[in-house]
Amino acid sequence: MFSRPGTYQAVGLFSTTHIISIFVCFVLIAIVVVLTRHMTSKVYFKLLKVLAVVITLLEAFKICWSLINGISNLDSWLPLYFCSLFIYSLWFSASNNNKLRDFGLSFIALAGIVCGAIFIISPSTSFRTYPIFHFQCIYSMIYHSIMVYCGIMCFITKSIKVDLRVVLRYVIFCAIFMTMAVIVNLVFDTNMMFISNPYAIPLPFLATIYEFSHILYSILIIVAHMSIGFIVWGVYSLSVKIKKSHHKNEKLSHLSLDDEEEMKEKHT
Repeated sequence: MFSRPGTYQAVGLFSTTHIISIFVCFVLIAIVVVLTRHMTSKVYFKLLKVLAVVITLLEAFKICWSLINGISNLDSWLPLYFCSLFIYSLWFSASNNNKLRDFGLSFIALAGIVCGAIFIISPSTSFRTYPIFHFQCIYSMIYHSIMVYCGIMCFITKSIKVDLRVVLRYVIFCAIFMTMAVIVNLVFDTNMMFISNPYAIPLPFLATIYEFSHILYSILIIVAHMSIGFIVWGVYSLSVKIKKSHHKNEKLSHLSLDDEEEMKEKHT
């Protein structure tokens, strides 16, 4: 469970074991969502505070394990990848400062579901290096499952109403950490947030863009991360409109039935 890299055969992307783990993660997420669907916003914020502490401790353990085992390159342990922002967003959300809390919630709501789900489907780091029962793989799947769960519950508990202001907070939140990642990459020759090169991203077209222009690739990755907020906002707004339209149609249908019954009563 705590073996060094290369000791055992890695899980591998889209292997039978990986596909089973995807199924298990999404089933567990669905079960927990159903069991906690009546959670209030107040309880949700308490949960975020607990998760902030627990995940930070687990992340600290992961970093210590990496350093003890000689994995000292920043790429392997520094929590400055896009999904790592979930840790910071939890602490922001747990803050008593409303502005900080809103910044944290914006990331959880707009990126939690999408990014967490993408990593579960394509865990391009740990599953390429470790066996399924290694703590790195288990922690990665649990971590990203919690991301998805918190994102879903943010909407269910109505802890946030997604609008343009929320999207702008999300963009600012991401921009701050993106800037940090760019600086670290330039100074230490790392690949934080995969901004420097498409290593471990299973999308061949990105490698083609990278070969054509390194700068164009970096800009594309940054824009793609920022765009997630606008895409989720668009989907959310559309679903709200459809729901309102459906409710309005049901109401009109109900009223017409009442009018019909009233007309029948008059004729009788």
